[in-house]
Amino acid sequence: MLLPALLFFLFATPQLMAALNDANAMKIPNRIPLIVLAAFFVMVPFTWVSLPVFFEHLTVGLTLFAVGFAMFAFGWMGGGDSKLLAATAFWFTWPDVFAYMIYTALFGGALTLFIMLGRSYIPVKVITSQWAQTMFKDETKIPYGLALAAGAIATLPSSQMFKAALGL
Repeated sequence: MLLPALLFFLFATPQLMAALNDANAMKIPNRIPLIVLAAFFVMVPFTWVSLPVFFEHLTVGLTLFAVGFAMFAFGWMGGGDSKLLAATAFWFTWPDVFAYMIYTALFGGALTLFIMLGRSYIPVKVITSQWAQTMFKDETKIPYGLALAAGAIATLPSSQMFKAALGL
């Protein structure tokens, strides 16, 4: 049971770091998606299934890199969010990434609703915490890294890579 715990730690820790950074500063430092990507390559030998599955992971990651780049180019997503999306996608196969998108959309919808309500009903002047000041002050940004991280962590236990770590 050490391998699944290690995999979860190496995956969830940078996801939580990204969420905290995004909540506090509306930025995800470049080192965090790099850590997510490096952790994937560290875990591959321990969760190896086959070459076609490895290529599927690469295809998913590169596809979501292109999607994230396009979303950033159109101004629909921040640069840190698009890099986190791409780095996280390497951990998943196609069925996993569809679950990831659904979880992320659900968490993102709840986050957006929370922020919209907060911006409408909470006077920013009375907020004392830094993260709340950051989230409710800017009228144009949503720290979507929170939704991406939550969706990723929710998806991991049912992912092919995690199942391989469990020996399933």
